[in-house]
Amino acid sequence: MKSWLNKGLILLIVLSLIPISVEALESPISSAGERDGGIGNSTNYLDAAPNISVDSKVNQILYPLFATPAIKKKGETLTLKIDTQGKTAGEWNVKLKQTNHSSLTSEYELPVQSVKEGQSHWKDSSSIKDVTVQIPEGTPEKLYDLEVTYTGNGQRITDKQPHSVKVVDGYKKDFTFLHLTDTHIGSPRNLGDPEDPTSTDPDLAREAGMWNPDPEKRWLYLQKAIKEVNLKNPDFVVVTGDLMYGQMNPQEYIYEYEETYKMLQKLNVPVYIVPGNHDYYAQDATLADGAKYWEKYFGPQYFSFDYGPYAHFIGYNSFDWHKYDRSGHGTVSVPTWGGQIREEQLNWVKQDLQKNAETAQKGQIRGLFSHHNPLWRDREIWPQDDPEVQKYWKQYDEKNNPQSLDTLLLGEKLGIKYDQQWHGENAQELIDVMKNNHVNVSLHGHTHIDNVTKQDGILYTTTTAIELTGKPWVGFRNFTVNDGQISSYHYDESGHSIPVYENGDTKGGVMSYEADYKYANDGSASSQEATVTNRLDKPLTVTVPIYMKEGKYKASNGTIKQNYPSDGKQYLEIEVTVPANSAETITINQ
Repeated sequence: MKSWLNKGLILLIVLSLIPISVEALESPISSAGERDGGIGNSTNYLDAAPNISVDSKVNQILYPLFATPAIKKKGETLTLKIDTQGKTAGEWNVKLKQTNHSSLTSEYELPVQSVKEGQSHWKDSSSIKDVTVQIPEGTPEKLYDLEVTYTGNGQRITDKQPHSVKVVDGYKKDFTFLHLTDTHIGSPRNLGDPEDPTSTDPDLAREAGMWNPDPEKRWLYLQKAIKEVNLKNPDFVVVTGDLMYGQMNPQEYIYEYEETYKMLQKLNVPVYIVPGNHDYYAQDATLADGAKYWEKYFGPQYFSFDYGPYAHFIGYNSFDWHKYDRSGHGTVSVPTWGGQIREEQLNWVKQDLQKNAETAQKGQIRGLFSHHNPLWRDREIWPQDDPEVQKYWKQYDEKNNPQSLDTLLLGEKLGIKYDQQWHGENAQELIDVMKNNHVNVSLHGHTHIDNVTKQDGILYTTTTAIELTGKPWVGFRNFTVNDGQISSYHYDESGHSIPVYENGDTKGGVMSYEADYKYANDGSASSQEATVTNRLDKPLTVTVPIYMKEGKYKASNGTIKQNYPSDGKQYLEIEVTVPANSAETITINQ
């Protein structure tokens, strides 16, 4: 997705569309420091525009976060990581609160069991506390926001993390998860033919909804995908980067990170997120380092999580380059967009897998996910008989981390010609770590196409984009696990993902499946009809959330999976299987 990027006319399209202001960016920021390598210690914003700032989403709570949630069974304990930021802390209060999706208001207090000194692999702080709480048995199965309040140096301090705790009745041995990638909020490629940045298509522009002032029409393609994901109601979702575009102008991350954070909260399932190259560029003319933004909005660039005893996953940053190698020129031009993982992160991945193996039960699914696929290495893909390719790798081997300017510019030229996949170090070393630690599955994006490769007992899947450039269509991948084995991971025999649009027809704008309610689904009705339309060529099982007035209800079809009163309302979840190319109406009555 690179060949068109040097066509400067694309600037005219996008600069007329970007927002003039950002709601959440209110307070001034400090002056920028000196530029450095790695993520850097400098501030990363524009010193010349003191009214521009970032509303940091990651503050005292370091775990669980929106992008690294916890899935916990009722009755279990959960250890939070809280940075008291140098303050002496006490009088802890921890609550689960309803998310932005819920019509309920009930809160659930989590009793504090212990408070101990802690540490974090990604946050350098000497004042981190491990606060262990218990999930009460009476907490309904649901996704919740987390609220933590404590007294620090005599003042009450409160921090919140949306969608950061999923409470479950029990872990399922047979479970499902979805893989989404390359959402590209802010991308001008959604407006027309990506190979011709001067083109526009009214149907694609409608689905893109690029900075549409109507929130219901903005990024319509992504909203449709999210609605379908929510109906699938998987046990969790992984998103492998390129959440935004980040390549038009130096200040772009200021509003794209904010917009992306808001949009992804439309997901009503636990979501684990790692960065891609478009999220992580360093536009150094203004010290606008995407790595800094990531930490402020989503937290760690790599992490692991468990789904009970049945799965252990690691999300890692495959755009792990020195800051100089990630630098752009303040416009569409960037020298590096291929993958790499450096020694520090590689060692962490290895140690995490080894630690997991000490307690893992037989049949546990072990997975890694990142933006770039380590199987596809530029050293093998780029033609060896090209003299410029030979020159590039010679220069690269002589000096990298960071590369010289001449090497970067030649790499950009060759990347435009041949593209960049896994461009840098440690692809084979990472694969060896996966093989030695019995990893089952490796999930990736970046190429905007579907691909399935099985090698050395590992299933490598690359999933098409949510961005409208996805081939053969816009889609996401559904994984089903049965008895410790991944039993399903594609929509058709060609290994493709589930199409977001009917028959993959983006311009038609019709979703592959959806649910429509006869009455407002807000708990004000005493009867309801929900019609699920399945336009896929396969049967579809979905979970339909229903909010009613409090009472006893029955459903005309499907299986009631949740049914409990709260706040004068009744919450139900109904699972129904709809045959291919048909519709089912669920009637709810007392």
